[in-house]
Amino acid sequence: MFDHSGQGNNKMRFRTRNYPSVPPKQDYAPTRSAQKPPGYAEIEAVSQSSATDTTAWSVFVRDVMKMPESFTPAIQEAVRQQRWKIAPNPVASIRTIAYQEAKKMGL
Repeated sequence: MFDHSGQGNNKMRFRTRNYPSVPPKQDYAPTRSAQKPPGYAEIEAVSQSSATDTTAWSVFVRDVMKMPESFTPAIQEAVRQQRWKIAPNPVASIRTIAYQEAKKMGL
């Protein structure tokens, strides 16, 4: 059964009968659609405006984000971080980050 002479077929002793199979190559299909999520265009537009443009930011905070205007600095920081760009729901992402930033700022 075993060859104790130090020679022999050591490779076969550790092999199993069933070799692992390599899965067939699959075509890559992106999981996201080319269509931008709701609110993306508005966030993109307000991110291009300056932080001193109070009317654009107040309209964005009130109408798009549906948050009190006292959160404007926190929302500006959340938009500046740009984590919303990869989020499936960018409005909810900014809202969450804005609450975290507001807590840090003491708002």
